[in-house]
Amino acid sequence: MSTWARPRWVAFAVLVACALSFWAAPAHAQLELQLSIGAREISVGEGVELRLDAMSSDDEAPSSPELVLPSSFEARGPSVGTRHQMSLNGFNMVTQRGISASWVITPTRPGLFTIGPASVRARGRIEQSDTVQVRVLPEGQQPRRRPRRSIDPFDTDPFGRGSFDDLFDRLKRGGTSLDRAPDAPPDLVPERAPDAVAFLVAKLDKERAVVGEQVTLSIYAHGSRGGFQEAPGAREPAHPDFLAHRLVEDGSRQPHYQYDLDGERWLAIKVREIALFPLRAGRLEIAPFEYGFLGRRYGFRDGIGLRRRTRALAVDVASPPLEGRPPGYAGDVGNFELSVAVQPRVFPQGGSFAVTARVSGTGRLPGELKLPEQSGIEWLAPTIKDELAVTGGKLGGSRTFSYVVRPSQVGKIELGTLRLPQYEPEARRYNVVEAALGSVEILPAPAAANPTAIDAAPAGPKLSELVSFRSELGLSTPRAYLADRTLFWWSLGALPLGVLAAAGLGAAARRLRRRLAEREDSPATHARRALGEASRAAGGGDVGRAASALERAVYSAIEWATAVRARAFMRSELGATLERAGLAAPIASRSVELLDRIAELRLGAMDAKAVASTLRQAEALVRELVARRPAGIPRERNAEVGA
Repeated sequence: MSTWARPRWVAFAVLVACALSFWAAPAHAQLELQLSIGAREISVGEGVELRLDAMSSDDEAPSSPELVLPSSFEARGPSVGTRHQMSLNGFNMVTQRGISASWVITPTRPGLFTIGPASVRARGRIEQSDTVQVRVLPEGQQPRRRPRRSIDPFDTDPFGRGSFDDLFDRLKRGGTSLDRAPDAPPDLVPERAPDAVAFLVAKLDKERAVVGEQVTLSIYAHGSRGGFQEAPGAREPAHPDFLAHRLVEDGSRQPHYQYDLDGERWLAIKVREIALFPLRAGRLEIAPFEYGFLGRRYGFRDGIGLRRRTRALAVDVASPPLEGRPPGYAGDVGNFELSVAVQPRVFPQGGSFAVTARVSGTGRLPGELKLPEQSGIEWLAPTIKDELAVTGGKLGGSRTFSYVVRPSQVGKIELGTLRLPQYEPEARRYNVVEAALGSVEILPAPAAANPTAIDAAPAGPKLSELVSFRSELGLSTPRAYLADRTLFWWSLGALPLGVLAAAGLGAAARRLRRRLAEREDSPATHARRALGEASRAAGGGDVGRAASALERAVYSAIEWATAVRARAFMRSELGATLERAGLAAPIASRSVELLDRIAELRLGAMDAKAVASTLRQAEALVRELVARRPAGIPRERNAEVGA
């Protein structure tokens, strides 16, 4: 083969490589949505967690989670965290970004309901999940937690755990120390028995509390006719104004105590213990608890046992005091500690670093931390991990916030301090827990290396080695090569240009989707959307949902017009804050008055005419705020006007 034929094979290889690069399209971005609920069967007034996991293989993570709920449900949330995972699919590395949003939903009436769908914004459009079903039982009725086997009333041990009656007989006869149950503590022994056979005692560890402070409800069952078990169908105590966490929900695993009263030997067992966190101020009621004593000497009564009820209880709840309340206080009550870790401390321009903050202690764990606001720093939504624990009857544990932070400048940056304002109920005072973040250093990106000297090129082959000369004169027929044709060179250049054009179109499409998503996520859009939701809810007679939507609309419009997050300020100082942000005094005053009217609307203190009037005032104020937003307000303006 002549050496001049080599370009033909080189050109063919280049052609194949360009064709492969042109036809090798990236994998189609996929979105995975999963909606899950903590329990499929709950009772009226009982909160349950609803979780939406959204993962996408696109460059951008999903955003703006929303939930469709029946009118008979109340929702709190969402609490949003970010997720990031990498996996291998054949020989390809697949990167997925996503969010995890959770709501706490509470039903107000019984029935079978369809929850959802939940939706997120991804790739410039709205994507929806599947729905879930939940059965809501009447108020106080206990959901079926586990299957129970049938009970034979004539069986000597119908519960499969040893006969309580035989144990109690041994106690009456004065059995050995191995057979005796421990003596009841003095505070468990009543002065007199309200009933000769069995009764219930419900106790609160405190009758006065502040919003967010734990109140522990303990319920003991007392019986004088030997051992007993819980009969099916117990009616749980309703507590619609509390967020509850059950510390004890099965008395079979609790210790049994004995005591003597009026010549009878009694057994006492703790059958329930619930940590209650008040959600509002006022005199909040806890409904009675109904329990069935099931045993040979208590009567079976068609398997429901001997029924007894507790009395209704009430707690006087007040808001944390205004005196001494620190700026940025978000209602967290407890005794918490805060620790942070930052890594890495030094990295090149264009990178990011991680901040891990851990809150630990007793009380209801806070939902967010007060972040330092400064220019040149972007804090992404955190990933949250909980580890609940019970210490000395107090609910607590730890909650870890994992942030990804992106700096946009070069040099040494002081990150400031994370803050957690809290109210300590035992000391009856406010306390601000702080954790200094220190500083990070962003190094300039290294410049591309330019060679200063060119090495001498190695000697190539001689001309006699590349060309073969003819030994005789005569006409020769030139050979035709593919590279001699003009079309070949045009096609060779067109294929890479096509790849570049396709990449440019893809980048332009992503930028367009990003701009549309930013417009959809703007406070003005959220304000208009919330107004529409309030109008629909008011037309349907759902005043609570209309009030919640109106409040969101006003807060979003204020943020659009002034860059002030109004929820972070107390109502008494909000008017002055809005004026410092550049809003005219009459409009600032109208905004505060309208928020007060919406609060009255949420409490049900208005008739239908007042509701319609409040809706019209909110629509007029939102239109005016959205139209009056000054140009070029920076995000950090909120920190300046609140100083």
